[in-house]
Amino acid sequence: MDTYILKKSSRKGKRFVIVMDNMKHHFGSDIGKTFIDGRTDKEREAWIARHKNDRNWDNIHSGIYFSRFLLWGKHKSLKKNIKDLEKKDNVKIKVEI
Repeated sequence: MDTYILKKSSRKGKRFVIVMDNMKHHFGSDIGKTFIDGRTDKEREAWIARHKNDRNWDNIHSGIYFSRFLLWGKHKSLKKNIKDLEKKDNVKIKVEI
C-alpha cells in the first residue's frame, strides 16, 4: 500500500500539495471556496459539471483528480473525503497540515 502526504502547498496560488513517491501535485485555489469550506450541493454539482471534461479528470497524477475527491468530494469534511479516497485508491494519506 502506497502512502501519500497531504500538506499545505508552497506554490503561489495553490492550497494543498499531495506528495506521492517522487511526484508532487499542487491543487486547489488558496483563495477559492470549495465544498469542504461550505459551498452548497448545487455549487458542488455545478463544479463537477464544469470540470468533468477537463483533461486528466480520472488521472491520479493530476491536481484536478485530488480537487475532485478531496475538496469537492461527497462530504463537507476533508477528513471523510480523505478516508473515501484512501479506500477507493487503496492508499494511506498522511495529513501534515
